[in-house]
Amino acid sequence: MSEELQSLLDKIKSDGIGKAEAEAKAIVDAAKKEAAEIRAKAEAAAEKSREQSKREAADFAARAEATVRQAMRDVKLQLASDLQAQVSDFIAAGVKGALADEGAVSAWISKAVDGYLAQGEKGIAVALGGDAAKMASAVKAALAAKAANGGIAVEASPAFPNGFTIKLDGGRVEQCFTADAISDALGRLLRPELAALMRE
Repeated sequence: MSEELQSLLDKIKSDGIGKAEAEAKAIVDAAKKEAAEIRAKAEAAAEKSREQSKREAADFAARAEATVRQAMRDVKLQLASDLQAQVSDFIAAGVKGALADEGAVSAWISKAVDGYLAQGEKGIAVALGGDAAKMASAVKAALAAKAANGGIAVEASPAFPNGFTIKLDGGRVEQCFTADAISDALGRLLRPELAALMRE
């Protein structure tokens, strides 16, 4: 009987240990599976976060580049505007100085009148305005010989803008050589050159 009892006890013990080991193995396997799932989720979340960070960094870099490009365009436009203003001021000062030179003004008018006379124009009227009005006597003297042949009238009009005009065809055609008109014409000629310099 004692052998049977011992055998029974050994069997109970053996079955209990086997069951405990099986349960422990199941718990360990479940824990490993859950750990693997947690790790996979964590890796997926980390990868998603990395991708999001990369996208955000790329977006930031693109925005920063666009901002820098816009700033460069703004600086270039401002520089072009400032340069054009300085060139315009320089031209205006140069034209004003040239229009103050009695000899230069007389020579310009004389050459223009020669050109019109060569085209058969008659009844040419020259009007000097602003500071140039003081030169009317000198211009009349310079054109005296031509006036006898072509009917050239010279008048002073201090209220008129600084410079001179030449009227043809009974006043129906007028060529304007005021300081502003000359400066504008020179500015238009120089703008393409300035634009080319800015592109370089």
